[in-house]
Amino acid sequence: MNCSEYLVDYLINHGVTDVFGYAGGYIVPFMDALYKRKDEIRTHVCYNEQGCAFAAVGYARMSGKIGVYFTTSGPGAVNGLSGLADAWFDSFPIIGICGNVPTNEMKGYSGIRQNGFQEMDLISMTRNISKYSVTANTSAGFPEIVSRAFNMANLGRKGGVIIDFPLDIQQADIIDR
Repeated sequence: MNCSEYLVDYLINHGVTDVFGYAGGYIVPFMDALYKRKDEIRTHVCYNEQGCAFAAVGYARMSGKIGVYFTTSGPGAVNGLSGLADAWFDSFPIIGICGNVPTNEMKGYSGIRQNGFQEMDLISMTRNISKYSVTANTSAGFPEIVSRAFNMANLGRKGGVIIDFPLDIQQADIIDR
């Protein structure tokens, strides 16, 4: 099972029935995993990423369940930040799953603006409007990231979390430690 399949399985097993998203090249493996389970979890395609995030907030508000949205990298991920901020201020549990460039293309601490196409330092941008924001850098730690994200969104005063999900990690097999 790869990380995208694991994440979809986790969402289904934790009562998520609907996700909201906008297609892009750096989130395709996750979208493929959703499609494989389309009889168990519905994908609602929105007109833009901002709409996806707000739809997840509305879903959380109306259903009492965790809202989930997905975007691609860079500007796509940034477009969802208004909805993330809304979840933060109004205390609704949502998870943003944002595709990103492969880990070997990430700039890291090099001091350059970007290395990969449309790479964005999403963690720095979301730190003050999320309860938890993390980049999944390896498949070995991915189950813990997913569990923590889901728990943090619902723990205490609810709010949004971000999983920055690089393309290579989406496709990587889960490694048992």
